[in-house]
Amino acid sequence: MAFKLEHVHLKSRDPAKTAGFYIENFGATLIEATHGDTRFRLDLHGLTLNVTGFIDYQKREQRFGIEHLSLQTDDMDGALAKLQANGARLLEQLTVHIRGCDRRVCFVESSDGIQVELVEM
Repeated sequence: MAFKLEHVHLKSRDPAKTAGFYIENFGATLIEATHGDTRFRLDLHGLTLNVTGFIDYQKREQRFGIEHLSLQTDDMDGALAKLQANGARLLEQLTVHIRGCDRRVCFVESSDGIQVELVEM
């Protein structure tokens, strides 16, 4: 039995603002916007991000957010500068031993309160 990541779904109080955050700061591209621009499908460098508010027909419990999304960057300083200039709040900076070497890691809070981890390549 094989598995492959299909998508990450982010639920937001303001889906358009959240989609814009990932487009502006991380270079995501819009695949489609539906339901009066309240549901967005983005391509984040090969990862599909679905961004919506609460879905009226969903029967299971709904909640906003996700714990965090982790992205690699080859320019930590540039990424942090851009994120902070666009209103992201820096939560934590540390160095972590990953795959045999020390790497800088930062957590920021996005416009919708979701934490994004940046891992230096």
